[in-house]
Amino acid sequence: MKISRRSFVRAVSAVSASALLPFPFQTFAKEGPVVKTSRGAVRGLASGGVHVFRGVPCGKNPYVGSLRLAAPEYADAWSGVVDAVTPGDVPLQFSRDFPGGVKGGGDCLRLNIWTPEPGAAKCPVMVWIPGGGSMNCDNNDPRFDGTAFARDGVVLVTINYRVNVDGFLKIPGAPANIALRDMLFALRWVRENIAAFGGDPDNVTVFGQSAGATHITSLLASPLAQGLFRRAILQSPAALAQYDPETADRVAAQMFAFYGVEPSRAAVAAMPFEKLVTYPQFTGPRATDDAWAELTGGNVAVFKPWYDGEVLTMRPVDAVRQGCAKDVDILVGSAEDEWRHYTVPGGAIAEIGPDAAERLVRSAHLAPDLAEQYRKAGRGETPGELFTALQGDFIFRMPANKVLESQTDAGGRAWAYSFGWKSPVKGESGAELGAAHSCDVPFVFKTVEVSRRSLGDNPPPALAAAMHAAWVNFARKGTPGWTPFDTEKRMTMVFNENSREVSDPWKFEREAMRLG
Repeated sequence: MKISRRSFVRAVSAVSASALLPFPFQTFAKEGPVVKTSRGAVRGLASGGVHVFRGVPCGKNPYVGSLRLAAPEYADAWSGVVDAVTPGDVPLQFSRDFPGGVKGGGDCLRLNIWTPEPGAAKCPVMVWIPGGGSMNCDNNDPRFDGTAFARDGVVLVTINYRVNVDGFLKIPGAPANIALRDMLFALRWVRENIAAFGGDPDNVTVFGQSAGATHITSLLASPLAQGLFRRAILQSPAALAQYDPETADRVAAQMFAFYGVEPSRAAVAAMPFEKLVTYPQFTGPRATDDAWAELTGGNVAVFKPWYDGEVLTMRPVDAVRQGCAKDVDILVGSAEDEWRHYTVPGGAIAEIGPDAAERLVRSAHLAPDLAEQYRKAGRGETPGELFTALQGDFIFRMPANKVLESQTDAGGRAWAYSFGWKSPVKGESGAELGAAHSCDVPFVFKTVEVSRRSLGDNPPPALAAAMHAAWVNFARKGTPGWTPFDTEKRMTMVFNENSREVSDPWKFEREAMRLG
Protein backbone atom coordinates (compact mmCIF):
# COMPACT_ATOMS: atom_id res chain seq x y z
CA MET A 1 0.00 0.00 0.00
CA LYS A 2 1.32 3.43 -0.93
CA ILE A 3 1.23 6.28 1.54
CA SER A 4 1.71 9.95 0.67
CA ARG A 5 4.51 11.96 2.22
CA ARG A 6 1.97 14.23 3.89
CA SER A 7 0.09 11.28 5.41
CA PHE A 8 3.36 9.80 6.61
CA VAL A 9 4.39 13.03 8.33
CA ARG A 10 0.97 13.30 9.96
CA ALA A 11 1.14 9.69 11.15
CA VAL A 12 4.62 10.10 12.62
CA SER A 13 3.55 13.33 14.31
CA ALA A 14 0.50 11.64 15.79
CA VAL A 15 2.55 8.76 17.18
CA SER A 16 5.11 11.17 18.63
CA ALA A 17 2.41 13.36 20.14
CA SER A 18 0.68 10.40 21.76
CA ALA A 19 3.58 10.01 24.14
CA LEU A 20 2.88 13.52 25.41
CA LEU A 21 -0.86 13.09 25.98
CA PRO A 22 -2.30 12.25 29.41
CA PHE A 23 -4.12 9.31 27.78
CA PRO A 24 -2.98 6.60 27.48
CA PHE A 25 -0.78 6.92 30.54
CA GLN A 26 2.87 6.08 30.15
CA THR A 27 5.53 6.16 32.82
CA PHE A 28 8.91 7.64 32.06
CA ALA A 29 10.13 8.60 35.54
CA LYS A 30 10.39 5.72 38.00
CA GLU A 31 10.66 8.19 40.85
CA GLY A 32 10.30 11.91 41.30
CA PRO A 33 8.19 14.56 42.98
CA VAL A 34 4.42 14.06 42.61
CA VAL A 35 1.95 16.95 42.75
CA LYS A 36 -1.84 16.69 42.68
CA THR A 37 -3.43 19.26 40.36
CA SER A 38 -7.16 19.91 40.01
CA ARG A 39 -7.27 17.47 37.06
CA GLY A 40 -4.97 14.76 38.38
CA ALA A 41 -1.49 13.97 39.68
CA VAL A 42 1.74 14.70 37.80
CA ARG A 43 5.24 13.40 38.42
CA GLY A 44 8.28 15.55 37.68
CA LEU A 45 12.01 15.19 38.08
CA ALA A 46 14.49 16.33 40.71
CA SER A 47 17.17 18.18 38.73
CA GLY A 48 19.86 20.67 39.65
CA GLY A 49 18.58 21.12 43.18
CA VAL A 50 15.04 21.92 42.09
CA HIS A 51 11.93 20.07 40.96
CA VAL A 52 11.03 20.34 37.29
CA PHE A 53 7.67 19.54 35.70
CA ARG A 54 7.57 19.77 31.89
CA GLY A 55 4.53 19.53 29.68
CA VAL A 56 2.04 19.74 32.56
CA PRO A 57 -1.46 19.27 31.06
CA CYS A 58 -3.40 22.51 31.30
CA GLY A 59 -5.68 22.76 28.26
CA LYS A 60 -6.92 20.37 25.60
CA ASN A 61 -5.27 20.22 22.18
CA PRO A 62 -6.66 23.39 20.51
CA TYR A 63 -6.03 22.23 16.94
CA VAL A 64 -8.48 19.35 16.69
CA GLY A 65 -12.22 19.08 16.04
CA SER A 66 -14.52 21.51 17.80
CA LEU A 67 -11.62 22.93 19.82
CA ARG A 68 -10.10 24.57 16.73
CA LEU A 69 -10.48 28.35 16.81
CA ALA A 70 -12.38 28.06 20.09
CA ALA A 71 -11.77 29.31 23.60
CA PRO A 72 -9.36 27.08 25.54
CA GLU A 73 -10.77 24.23 27.64
CA TYR A 74 -9.25 22.44 30.60
CA ALA A 75 -7.64 19.07 30.00
CA ASP A 76 -9.82 16.11 30.91
CA ALA A 77 -9.35 14.80 34.43
CA TRP A 78 -7.33 11.61 34.86
CA SER A 79 -6.64 8.96 37.46
CA GLY A 80 -3.21 7.67 38.31
CA VAL A 81 -0.05 9.73 37.80
CA VAL A 82 0.98 11.39 34.53
CA ASP A 83 4.69 11.88 33.98
CA ALA A 84 5.48 15.54 33.39
CA VAL A 85 9.04 15.08 32.19
CA THR A 86 8.79 15.78 28.46
CA PRO A 87 8.07 19.18 26.90
CA GLY A 88 4.73 19.56 25.17
CA ASP A 89 4.21 20.65 21.58
CA VAL A 90 4.42 24.26 20.44
CA PRO A 91 1.62 26.29 18.83
CA LEU A 92 1.23 26.06 15.06
CA GLN A 93 3.85 28.25 13.38
CA PHE A 94 6.05 28.45 10.34
CA SER A 95 9.59 27.08 10.41
CA ARG A 96 11.96 26.40 7.53
CA ASP A 97 13.39 23.51 9.51
CA PHE A 98 10.19 21.43 9.42
CA PRO A 99 8.50 19.57 6.52
CA GLY A 100 6.09 21.84 4.68
CA GLY A 101 7.10 24.68 6.99
CA VAL A 102 4.76 23.26 9.65
CA LYS A 103 6.04 23.42 13.21
CA GLY A 104 3.78 22.53 16.13
CA GLY A 105 0.03 22.55 15.93
CA GLY A 106 -0.57 19.85 18.51
CA ASP A 107 -1.10 19.54 22.26
CA CYS A 108 0.54 22.88 23.08
CA LEU A 109 -1.45 24.30 26.01
CA ARG A 110 0.93 22.78 28.51
CA LEU A 111 3.05 24.40 31.20
CA ASN A 112 6.61 24.01 32.40
CA ILE A 113 7.10 24.54 36.13
CA TRP A 114 10.24 24.81 38.27
CA THR A 115 9.85 24.71 42.05
CA PRO A 116 12.12 24.79 45.09
CA GLU A 117 12.64 21.43 46.74
CA PRO A 118 10.04 20.12 49.24
CA GLY A 119 9.25 22.11 52.33
CA ALA A 120 8.86 25.46 50.63
CA ALA A 121 5.40 27.02 50.64
CA LYS A 122 3.86 30.38 49.81
CA CYS A 123 6.73 31.07 47.41
CA PRO A 124 6.40 34.00 45.03
CA VAL A 125 5.25 32.86 41.59
CA MET A 126 6.53 34.17 38.26
CA VAL A 127 4.71 33.32 35.02
CA TRP A 128 6.70 33.83 31.81
CA ILE A 129 4.88 34.71 28.58
CA PRO A 130 7.24 34.10 25.64
CA GLY A 131 7.64 36.50 22.74
CA GLY A 132 7.94 35.74 19.05
CA GLY A 133 6.34 38.64 17.21
CA SER A 134 2.87 37.11 17.69
CA MET A 135 3.86 34.66 14.94
CA ASN A 136 5.91 32.22 17.03
CA CYS A 137 5.82 30.95 20.60
CA ASP A 138 7.85 28.29 22.41
CA ASN A 139 7.84 27.96 26.18
CA ASN A 140 10.44 25.18 25.88
CA ASP A 141 13.20 27.54 24.69
CA PRO A 142 16.33 26.71 26.76
CA ARG A 143 16.82 30.42 27.50
CA PHE A 144 13.65 30.21 29.62
CA ASP A 145 14.95 27.53 31.98
CA GLY A 146 13.65 28.39 35.43
CA THR A 147 16.28 26.64 37.54
CA ALA A 148 17.93 29.86 38.78
CA PHE A 149 14.57 31.27 39.87
CA ALA A 150 13.62 28.09 41.73
CA ARG A 151 16.98 28.04 43.50
CA ASP A 152 16.14 31.53 44.75
CA GLY A 153 12.79 30.43 46.15
CA VAL A 154 10.52 31.34 43.23
CA VAL A 155 8.05 29.01 41.52
CA LEU A 156 8.63 29.68 37.82
CA VAL A 157 6.02 28.84 35.16
CA THR A 158 6.35 29.15 31.36
CA ILE A 159 3.22 29.09 29.21
CA ASN A 160 2.23 28.81 25.54
CA TYR A 161 -0.50 30.57 23.57
CA ARG A 162 -1.81 30.27 20.03
CA VAL A 163 -0.12 32.62 17.57
CA ASN A 164 -0.44 34.06 14.05
CA VAL A 165 -3.79 33.28 12.38
CA ASP A 166 -5.26 31.10 15.15
CA GLY A 167 -4.26 33.50 17.88
CA PHE A 168 -4.83 36.97 16.48
CA LEU A 169 -6.83 37.17 13.25
CA LYS A 170 -10.35 38.59 13.52
CA ILE A 171 -12.36 35.61 12.24
CA PRO A 172 -16.17 35.71 12.05
CA GLY A 173 -17.62 32.96 14.20
CA ALA A 174 -14.51 32.56 16.36
CA PRO A 175 -13.89 34.11 19.78
CA ALA A 176 -11.98 37.39 19.69
CA ASN A 177 -8.36 37.54 20.82
CA ILE A 178 -7.82 33.81 21.24
CA ALA A 179 -4.16 34.34 22.11
CA LEU A 180 -5.04 36.60 25.03
CA ARG A 181 -7.70 34.11 26.13
CA ASP A 182 -5.02 31.39 26.21
CA MET A 183 -2.90 33.58 28.48
CA LEU A 184 -5.82 34.33 30.78
CA PHE A 185 -6.66 30.62 30.82
CA ALA A 186 -3.11 29.70 31.89
CA LEU A 187 -3.16 32.35 34.62
CA ARG A 188 -6.46 30.99 35.95
CA TRP A 189 -4.90 27.50 36.01
CA VAL A 190 -1.97 28.91 37.96
CA ARG A 191 -4.27 30.60 40.45
CA GLU A 192 -6.16 27.34 41.03
CA ASN A 193 -3.19 24.97 41.14
CA ILE A 194 0.06 26.69 42.02
CA ALA A 195 -0.29 26.28 45.79
CA ALA A 196 0.17 22.53 45.27
CA PHE A 197 3.61 23.31 43.78
CA GLY A 198 4.56 25.51 46.75
CA GLY A 199 3.54 28.81 45.19
CA ASP A 200 1.46 31.65 46.59
CA PRO A 201 -1.55 32.28 44.31
CA ASP A 202 -1.88 35.76 45.83
CA ASN A 203 1.67 36.73 44.85
CA VAL A 204 1.93 36.14 41.09
CA THR A 205 4.17 38.20 38.84
CA VAL A 206 3.54 37.90 35.12
CA PHE A 207 6.54 38.77 32.96
CA GLY A 208 7.53 38.59 29.33
CA GLN A 209 9.67 40.09 26.61
CA SER A 210 8.86 41.50 23.16
CA ALA A 211 5.44 40.18 22.06
CA GLY A 212 5.10 38.55 25.48
CA ALA A 213 5.50 41.96 27.15
CA THR A 214 3.25 43.56 24.55
CA HIS A 215 0.45 41.20 25.47
CA ILE A 216 1.00 41.81 29.17
CA THR A 217 0.09 45.43 28.35
CA SER A 218 -3.24 44.05 27.14
CA LEU A 219 -3.60 41.86 30.23
CA LEU A 220 -3.06 44.90 32.45
CA ALA A 221 -6.00 46.54 30.67
CA SER A 222 -8.30 43.53 30.36
CA PRO A 223 -11.32 43.32 32.67
CA LEU A 224 -10.95 39.53 32.47
CA ALA A 225 -7.50 39.62 34.11
CA GLN A 226 -8.54 41.27 37.36
CA GLY A 227 -7.10 39.41 40.34
CA LEU A 228 -4.96 37.01 38.31
CA PHE A 229 -1.61 38.66 39.06
CA ARG A 230 -0.19 41.16 41.51
CA ARG A 231 2.84 42.40 39.61
CA ALA A 232 4.03 42.65 36.01
CA ILE A 233 7.39 42.99 34.29
CA LEU A 234 7.38 44.21 30.70
CA GLN A 235 10.65 43.77 28.82
CA SER A 236 10.65 45.67 25.50
CA PRO A 237 6.88 45.88 25.01
CA ALA A 238 5.47 47.15 21.71
CA ALA A 239 2.80 48.56 23.96
CA LEU A 240 0.90 50.42 21.23
CA ALA A 241 0.57 47.38 18.95
CA GLN A 242 -3.18 46.78 18.97
CA TYR A 243 -5.92 47.29 16.39
CA ASP A 244 -9.20 49.11 16.57
CA PRO A 245 -12.09 46.95 15.25
CA GLU A 246 -12.15 48.62 11.83
CA THR A 247 -8.45 48.10 11.19
CA ALA A 248 -8.73 44.51 12.42
CA ASP A 249 -11.48 43.99 9.82
CA ARG A 250 -9.37 45.44 7.01
CA VAL A 251 -6.36 43.34 7.95
CA ALA A 252 -8.50 40.19 8.14
CA ALA A 253 -10.09 40.91 4.75
CA GLN A 254 -6.66 41.10 3.14
CA MET A 255 -5.59 37.83 4.76
CA PHE A 256 -8.74 36.01 3.68
CA ALA A 257 -8.10 37.24 0.13
CA PHE A 258 -4.48 36.05 0.36
CA TYR A 259 -5.58 32.56 1.42
CA GLY A 260 -8.49 32.54 -1.03
CA VAL A 261 -11.05 31.48 1.58
CA GLU A 262 -14.31 32.95 2.79
CA PRO A 263 -14.21 34.92 6.06
CA SER A 264 -15.45 32.28 8.46
CA ARG A 265 -14.24 30.05 11.26
CA ALA A 266 -15.14 26.94 9.27
CA ALA A 267 -13.14 28.04 6.23
CA VAL A 268 -10.01 28.81 8.24
CA ALA A 269 -10.28 25.59 10.25
CA ALA A 270 -10.56 23.60 7.03
CA MET A 271 -7.27 24.93 5.64
CA PRO A 272 -4.40 22.42 5.71
CA PHE A 273 -1.64 23.43 8.08
CA GLU A 274 0.75 23.61 5.12
CA LYS A 275 -1.40 26.34 3.61
CA LEU A 276 -1.99 28.24 6.82
CA VAL A 277 1.72 28.59 7.59
CA THR A 278 2.34 30.37 4.30
CA TYR A 279 1.51 33.63 6.12
CA PRO A 280 5.17 34.84 5.80
CA GLN A 281 4.39 35.33 2.11
CA PHE A 282 1.73 37.79 3.26
CA THR A 283 3.65 39.49 6.06
CA GLY A 284 7.05 39.81 4.32
CA PRO A 285 6.18 42.17 1.45
CA ARG A 286 4.14 44.41 3.75
CA ALA A 287 7.20 45.39 5.74
CA THR A 288 8.12 47.81 2.93
CA ASP A 289 4.66 48.60 1.54
CA ASP A 290 3.59 52.23 1.86
CA ALA A 291 -0.16 51.50 1.88
CA TRP A 292 0.28 48.89 4.60
CA ALA A 293 2.42 51.26 6.65
CA GLU A 294 -0.34 53.87 6.44
CA LEU A 295 -2.98 51.30 7.44
CA THR A 296 -0.99 50.17 10.48
CA GLY A 297 0.25 53.61 11.54
CA GLY A 298 3.91 52.72 11.07
CA ASN A 299 3.92 49.47 13.06
CA VAL A 300 3.75 47.08 10.10
CA ALA A 301 3.43 43.89 12.15
CA VAL A 302 0.37 41.97 10.95
CA PHE A 303 -0.78 39.97 13.99
CA LYS A 304 -2.05 42.10 16.88
CA PRO A 305 -4.84 42.01 19.47
CA TRP A 306 -7.86 44.21 18.83
CA TYR A 307 -10.45 46.03 20.92
CA ASP A 308 -13.31 43.56 20.98
CA GLY A 309 -15.34 44.98 23.88
CA GLU A 310 -14.74 41.98 26.13
CA VAL A 311 -11.08 41.00 26.39
CA LEU A 312 -10.00 44.52 25.39
CA THR A 313 -12.30 47.52 25.60
CA MET A 314 -9.87 50.26 24.52
CA ARG A 315 -6.22 50.98 23.83
CA PRO A 316 -4.38 49.40 26.77
CA VAL A 317 -2.19 52.38 27.67
CA ASP A 318 -5.34 54.52 27.86
CA ALA A 319 -7.03 51.98 30.13
CA VAL A 320 -3.93 51.95 32.34
CA ARG A 321 -4.00 55.75 32.49
CA GLN A 322 -7.61 55.52 33.66
CA GLY A 323 -6.46 53.39 36.60
CA CYS A 324 -7.36 49.83 35.64
CA ALA A 325 -3.92 48.59 36.81
CA LYS A 326 -3.07 51.07 39.55
CA ASP A 327 -3.02 48.27 42.15
CA VAL A 328 -0.52 46.24 40.09
CA ASP A 329 3.19 46.99 40.58
CA ILE A 330 4.94 47.20 37.22
CA LEU A 331 8.55 47.15 36.04
CA VAL A 332 9.06 48.30 32.45
CA GLY A 333 12.11 48.76 30.26
CA SER A 334 13.82 48.27 26.94
CA ALA A 335 17.21 47.65 25.37
CA GLU A 336 19.28 50.55 24.10
CA ASP A 337 19.76 49.17 20.58
CA GLU A 338 16.50 47.25 20.12
CA TRP A 339 16.23 47.08 16.33
CA ARG A 340 19.83 45.95 15.77
CA HIS A 341 18.45 42.49 16.54
CA TYR A 342 16.71 42.70 13.15
CA THR A 343 19.14 44.68 10.99
CA VAL A 344 22.62 43.58 12.13
CA PRO A 345 22.82 39.75 11.86
CA GLY A 346 22.08 39.55 8.12
CA GLY A 347 23.88 42.77 7.25
CA ALA A 348 20.76 44.79 6.39
CA ILE A 349 21.96 47.74 8.45
CA ALA A 350 24.56 48.46 5.76
CA GLU A 351 22.03 48.19 2.90
CA ILE A 352 19.03 50.15 4.15
CA GLY A 353 18.42 53.37 2.26
CA PRO A 354 16.86 56.66 3.41
CA ASP A 355 13.43 55.60 2.11
CA ALA A 356 12.97 53.28 5.14
CA ALA A 357 13.19 56.10 7.67
CA GLU A 358 11.09 58.35 5.45
CA ARG A 359 8.34 55.70 5.25
CA LEU A 360 8.31 55.27 9.03
CA VAL A 361 8.20 59.00 9.72
CA ARG A 362 5.45 59.56 7.15
CA SER A 363 3.18 56.66 8.13
CA ALA A 364 3.53 57.33 11.87
CA HIS A 365 2.97 61.07 11.40
CA LEU A 366 6.21 61.97 13.13
CA ALA A 367 8.25 65.16 12.63
CA PRO A 368 9.48 65.23 8.98
CA ASP A 369 13.03 66.09 10.08
CA LEU A 370 13.16 63.40 12.80
CA ALA A 371 15.92 61.39 11.12
CA GLU A 372 18.06 64.52 10.88
CA GLN A 373 17.38 65.27 14.54
CA TYR A 374 18.59 61.76 15.39
CA ARG A 375 21.72 62.24 13.28
CA LYS A 376 22.58 65.49 15.05
CA ALA A 377 21.99 63.82 18.42
CA GLY A 378 24.55 61.11 17.61
CA ARG A 379 22.06 58.28 17.10
CA GLY A 380 23.59 57.26 13.77
CA GLU A 381 25.19 58.48 10.56
CA THR A 382 24.17 56.08 7.81
CA PRO A 383 20.56 55.58 6.65
CA GLY A 384 20.63 52.07 8.09
CA GLU A 385 21.84 53.24 11.49
CA LEU A 386 19.27 56.04 11.65
CA PHE A 387 16.39 53.81 10.62
CA THR A 388 17.47 51.18 13.14
CA ALA A 389 17.51 53.74 15.96
CA LEU A 390 14.19 55.29 14.93
CA GLN A 391 12.43 51.96 14.52
CA GLY A 392 13.61 50.62 17.86
CA ASP A 393 12.44 53.73 19.66
CA PHE A 394 9.11 53.84 17.81
CA ILE A 395 8.22 50.16 18.28
CA PHE A 396 9.63 49.50 21.75
CA ARG A 397 11.24 52.27 23.79
CA MET A 398 8.69 55.06 23.51
CA PRO A 399 5.69 52.70 23.93
CA ALA A 400 7.38 51.35 27.07
CA ASN A 401 7.64 54.94 28.23
CA LYS A 402 3.90 55.40 27.60
CA VAL A 403 3.14 52.49 29.94
CA LEU A 404 5.29 54.03 32.67
CA GLU A 405 3.63 57.44 32.23
CA SER A 406 0.13 55.96 32.16
CA GLN A 407 0.69 53.96 35.34
CA THR A 408 2.13 56.85 37.32
CA ASP A 409 -0.53 59.27 36.02
CA ALA A 410 -3.11 56.86 37.47
CA GLY A 411 -1.38 56.83 40.85
CA GLY A 412 0.13 53.37 40.45
CA ARG A 413 3.67 52.24 41.24
CA ALA A 414 6.19 51.72 38.45
CA TRP A 415 9.92 51.24 37.97
CA ALA A 416 11.97 51.82 34.81
CA TYR A 417 15.10 50.15 33.48
CA SER A 418 17.25 50.28 30.36
CA PHE A 419 19.45 47.40 29.19
CA GLY A 420 22.75 48.90 28.06
CA TRP A 421 25.26 46.05 27.77
CA LYS A 422 26.47 45.77 24.18
CA SER A 423 27.09 42.36 22.67
CA PRO A 424 30.33 42.23 20.64
CA VAL A 425 28.93 39.63 18.24
CA LYS A 426 29.21 40.87 14.65
CA GLY A 427 26.73 40.57 11.81
CA GLU A 428 27.48 39.99 8.14
CA SER A 429 28.34 43.65 7.54
CA GLY A 430 30.84 43.72 10.41
CA ALA A 431 28.55 45.81 12.61
CA GLU A 432 28.24 44.73 16.24
CA LEU A 433 24.94 43.54 17.65
CA GLY A 434 25.09 45.89 20.61
CA ALA A 435 22.37 46.10 23.27
CA ALA A 436 19.87 44.51 20.93
CA HIS A 437 16.34 43.22 21.41
CA SER A 438 16.28 39.91 23.34
CA CYS A 439 19.88 40.16 24.59
CA ASP A 440 18.55 40.88 28.07
CA VAL A 441 16.56 37.66 28.41
CA PRO A 442 19.44 35.25 29.20
CA PHE A 443 20.71 37.64 31.87
CA VAL A 444 17.32 37.68 33.59
CA PHE A 445 17.12 33.86 33.59
CA LYS A 446 20.86 33.33 34.20
CA THR A 447 21.03 31.21 31.05
CA VAL A 448 23.84 33.07 29.30
CA GLU A 449 25.68 29.80 28.72
CA VAL A 450 23.08 28.75 26.11
CA SER A 451 23.12 32.16 24.43
CA ARG A 452 26.73 32.53 23.32
CA ARG A 453 25.70 32.93 19.70
CA SER A 454 24.12 36.29 20.47
CA LEU A 455 26.13 37.29 23.54
CA GLY A 456 29.64 36.16 22.63
CA ASP A 457 32.08 34.19 24.74
CA ASN A 458 32.30 36.42 27.80
CA PRO A 459 28.93 37.81 28.88
CA PRO A 460 29.50 39.43 32.30
CA PRO A 461 28.25 37.17 35.11
CA ALA A 462 27.83 40.17 37.41
CA LEU A 463 25.21 41.60 35.06
CA ALA A 464 23.26 38.34 35.12
CA ALA A 465 23.44 38.31 38.91
CA ALA A 466 22.20 41.91 39.12
CA MET A 467 19.29 41.58 36.69
CA HIS A 468 18.17 38.22 38.03
CA ALA A 469 18.28 39.50 41.61
CA ALA A 470 16.24 42.58 40.69
CA TRP A 471 13.54 40.44 39.08
CA VAL A 472 13.43 38.09 42.08
CA ASN A 473 13.27 41.00 44.53
CA PHE A 474 10.45 42.57 42.56
CA ALA A 475 8.46 39.34 42.60
CA ARG A 476 9.12 38.78 46.30
CA LYS A 477 8.88 42.32 47.72
CA GLY A 478 7.30 44.51 45.07
CA THR A 479 10.43 46.59 44.49
CA PRO A 480 13.47 45.84 42.29
CA GLY A 481 15.77 47.91 44.50
CA TRP A 482 15.93 51.37 42.96
CA THR A 483 13.92 54.60 42.89
CA PRO A 484 10.36 54.35 41.56
CA PHE A 485 9.55 56.11 38.29
CA ASP A 486 7.81 59.47 38.20
CA THR A 487 7.27 61.92 35.36
CA GLU A 488 9.60 64.54 36.83
CA LYS A 489 12.90 62.79 37.58
CA ARG A 490 12.16 59.63 35.53
CA MET A 491 14.72 57.61 37.45
CA THR A 492 15.86 54.57 35.47
CA MET A 493 18.22 51.72 36.28
CA VAL A 494 20.68 51.32 33.41
CA PHE A 495 21.90 47.72 33.45
CA ASN A 496 25.48 47.26 32.29
CA GLU A 497 28.71 45.86 33.68
CA ASN A 498 28.52 48.74 36.16
CA SER A 499 24.79 49.33 36.60
CA ARG A 500 23.57 52.68 37.92
CA GLU A 501 20.48 54.86 38.26
CA VAL A 502 20.10 57.67 35.74
CA SER A 503 17.53 60.45 35.53
CA ASP A 504 15.56 60.61 32.26
CA PRO A 505 18.10 58.79 30.01
CA TRP A 506 15.85 59.01 26.93
CA LYS A 507 14.86 62.67 27.20
CA PHE A 508 15.90 63.55 23.65
CA GLU A 509 14.08 60.62 22.05
CA ARG A 510 10.94 61.19 24.08
CA GLU A 511 10.73 64.87 23.23
CA ALA A 512 11.66 64.37 19.57
CA MET A 513 9.29 61.49 18.85
CA ARG A 514 6.28 62.57 20.95
CA LEU A 515 4.07 59.53 20.50
CA GLY A 516 0.38 60.11 21.21
